[in-house]
Amino acid sequence: MSENAIKTPVAPLRILSLEGFRSMAEKVDKHISVSRKEREEASPDNLSFTGYYKESYLVDASVPRFSSGEAKGVINETIHGTDLFILADISNHNLTYNLYNTENGMSPDDHFQDLKRLIDACNGKARRINVILPFLYESRQDKRTILESLDCATALQELVQMGVKNIITFDAHDGRVQNSVPLEGFDNFYTSYQFLQSFLHTEAGVSIEKEDFIVVSPDVGGMSRAVFYANILGVDMGMFYKRRDYTVVSDGKNPILAHEFLGGNIAGKSVYIVDDMIASGESVLEVAAELKARKAERIYIAATFGLFTCGFEKFDEAYKNGIIDRVYTTNLIYTPKELIDKPYYTNVDVSKYLSLIIDTINHDSSVDDIMKSGGLIRNRLADYREKCRKAH
Repeated sequence: MSENAIKTPVAPLRILSLEGFRSMAEKVDKHISVSRKEREEASPDNLSFTGYYKESYLVDASVPRFSSGEAKGVINETIHGTDLFILADISNHNLTYNLYNTENGMSPDDHFQDLKRLIDACNGKARRINVILPFLYESRQDKRTILESLDCATALQELVQMGVKNIITFDAHDGRVQNSVPLEGFDNFYTSYQFLQSFLHTEAGVSIEKEDFIVVSPDVGGMSRAVFYANILGVDMGMFYKRRDYTVVSDGKNPILAHEFLGGNIAGKSVYIVDDMIASGESVLEVAAELKARKAERIYIAATFGLFTCGFEKFDEAYKNGIIDRVYTTNLIYTPKELIDKPYYTNVDVSKYLSLIIDTINHDSSVDDIMKSGGLIRNRLADYREKCRKAH
């Protein structure tokens, strides 16, 4: 960030949030405003235009709908010549709209259409448009195995064709989907540091040593994520292989016949299960039950996105029965208050990290340093382990 203090931004910063991401956008906006005020006061001569610091960078915009369900994007103030960041949570199922006198829930398709409407409303006035989709639209439909649509690639190409220059996401299901837009910016960020910082705070006193702790991936696809955690923590890792019935398709996927564990002895150890998302949660809870049967002492589940498409009843039951000890997900998507109030749940706040990403890109600076969290994690671990040694 010291580089940002002397480097001129691409253009004046503005942030436009869809309704479903408003609360997060307000947090991000406040972080940026505070940091820029401090920077401007510290180095007033380094900034080349008035308005570098603003009390708020949020744009007044809306997507009103007709009773037929049709809508339009409206921007109520000038965005001419700005570096515009549009934030959208396409997974927010809490919003509704009127459709022929019937309350209709907002689907990911509805959110994505609203995003395109607001891009269209920009009418070429912004100097640069950046889209932030923390939960990448249609990210699980990223490859073709039979005659089927490639929705994620098509959506990214649509955004680029509409003039979007940078697409920012988090923990993409498969980052290789960026190959569909090779000539435009695509950044896939991870929240490893934020998760571990939250974990060490809530679970103070838990031993993170090789003989006491292990990282587990619930499937083959998440193995690289588990390998990163295991290497940075200096502990072992394990992995589950999902044996599926590929002759049957249920709810859009092949049912899982069994979870086969590949790894060493976990008896008496704390287990940290890492994944990109919790959808229905059935799979990760089955994995947790398998680990508990292998005499795991504590089980923690950490997933970037908590969709909880089938509600929380099974998680409540697993916690009550001692199968799981804590569940972590981020505030990068909508989190119901009902979940936040659960005794076993921790919401990981990523707003400051997102504000740093936006601020860095606005200054046209490299994001490499904020992508690489290894040094921060090692320093935090060293402090934590030192405190544990002194406590014992």
